[in-house]
Amino acid sequence: MDYATIMVHLDASRHMHQRLHLAVQLAVEYQATLIGLLALGEPEPRSTRYLMDGDRYLASYKEWQRHAGEMARQAFLGATDGLVIPTEWRTTEWATAATVQGDAHAADLIVLGQRDPADNEAFDDPHFVESVVLQCGRPALVVPYAGAFPKVGKTILVAWNGSREAARAIHDALPFLRRAESVDVVSWGKPDVSSDLWLSPARYAVEWLSRHRVQAQLHDIETDVGNDTGEMLLSRAADLGSDLIVMGAYGHGRVRELVLGGVTRTILASMTVPVLLSH
Repeated sequence: MDYATIMVHLDASRHMHQRLHLAVQLAVEYQATLIGLLALGEPEPRSTRYLMDGDRYLASYKEWQRHAGEMARQAFLGATDGLVIPTEWRTTEWATAATVQGDAHAADLIVLGQRDPADNEAFDDPHFVESVVLQCGRPALVVPYAGAFPKVGKTILVAWNGSREAARAIHDALPFLRRAESVDVVSWGKPDVSSDLWLSPARYAVEWLSRHRVQAQLHDIETDVGNDTGEMLLSRAADLGSDLIVMGAYGHGRVRELVLGGVTRTILASMTVPVLLSH
């Protein structure tokens, strides 16, 4: 199993080049087709319907979109010029989270950027990353807006709580895991609380990985009421020198009624290294 097609989301964000560079590196490593997906968002409906100068606003938005889209296209062409891998450029005039979810079905892995609240030029939906991760049916590599990540996957932390999502995540991350120099499975639970029957022990993850020629070290952390498991995972990743976290994404709902699990919410808000999320 390998990633045959990698898709990277491009917009007008100041961090676009960071995730584009990483997606190019991964596509070269896996000899995968690289798809650049331009998705800038859509104009504010209230501005076009109710403002007296709605037409002027719409014309201005279209001009901004044309300029930003051309800048992103030139960045994609420049980053892939001379590569010996197939590339494809995709664009939608007024993209939404739903259109990105649909386009993601053409890929084995989608590369997204963590939302930067201070970046007004980025895709303007505050729940964009979360909704794509939960609805696209593909693993998503989310790249933090802070820091530099030229390569990922040498030292991987696998977050394991025995759930369906955790099992799905290590399966979807297998191409990364097979190439890693070290893999650490970090399991957590509350002391003196029995596990639900549908949750499997961490040794299952280690044994499954071993059968796929991935040797992993097991670490247990205990969490009490009031402890933030997401923060504990990020702290353990720093202690282990991990450059990639693999974990299941927990949550449900469409964009307007999106409900995220606490660990997923913390990781998406505070990530310090790229995170491969699978739902």
